[in-house]
Amino acid sequence: MSHHHDDGHGHHPKDHSVTVQVNRRDVVLPDDHVTGLQIKEAAKVPTTFKLFDPHGGEVADDKTIHVHAHERFTAISGQDVS
Repeated sequence: MSHHHDDGHGHHPKDHSVTVQVNRRDVVLPDDHVTGLQIKEAAKVPTTFKLFDPHGGEVADDKTIHVHAHERFTAISGQDVS
């Protein structure tokens, strides 16, 4: 009995990587459940930046979220730019 089957969407079950956008750049995440810190690290933005989800909500470094392909995140400097 083979355990090598796809999930019906042409994806292999072990490959959960997801491509999202951070500041309009494609970023490949290792899994569809990641923390804010993992997203920042994958996007190579400073960890001091604030990360916002596609709805404008802030994603804390230690918060695990479920991401979907092609979602757009925004990372901005935590400093006040006024």
